[in-house]
Parts: sequence; structure tokens; C-alpha cells
Amino acid sequence: MSTSKVDQKNRIVIDKKTRLKTHLKAGDIVIIEPIDDHSFKVNVLDFTPETLEDDPAWQMLQKPAKLKKYVPPEKLEEIMEETIWQE
Repeated sequence: MSTSKVDQKNRIVIDKKTRLKTHLKAGDIVIIEPIDDHSFKVNVLDFTPETLEDDPAWQMLQKPAKLKKYVPPEKLEEIMEETIWQE
């Protein structure tokens, strides 16, 4: 555990050991979440391409599913109506 002072511009300096352990570098974005009146939690956001490409939502947007066959809109409406009447 380390200590640090808050300066006149409300900035906090994070010691080198903590920065190395959390892979924090200049320009990284952090979320500061208050816990109670005298403490808060800091999370480092990770936007590296490796983690982004592993995200299922990103994969769906970048690599949409391929259709097995094309169904024209008229045929699709017919199929939907048949399904509704069967229920």
C-alpha cells in the first residue's frame, strides 16, 4: 500500500509499483467509484484490440452471420402467416 497527496487541481499521483502491477500508463481511462464518505474504488478500462476482438457483441457487429439461402420478403410473410395460424 502506498500513500499520495491530492494537489491543488485535485490530482493524485499513483506510485510506480502500483502502475506496473495494474499496467496503468499515461492516457488510460479509469472509473472512480465512491464506496463511502472516505473511500473509493478505481477500475482501469481496457480497450486493447485483443480484448475487443474477443467480445461477442463486437464479433456480431464486425462479422455478421451468413445466410444459408435467400428468402424473398413475400415468401417470408407467407411463412410467418402460416406459423401464426398454426399456433
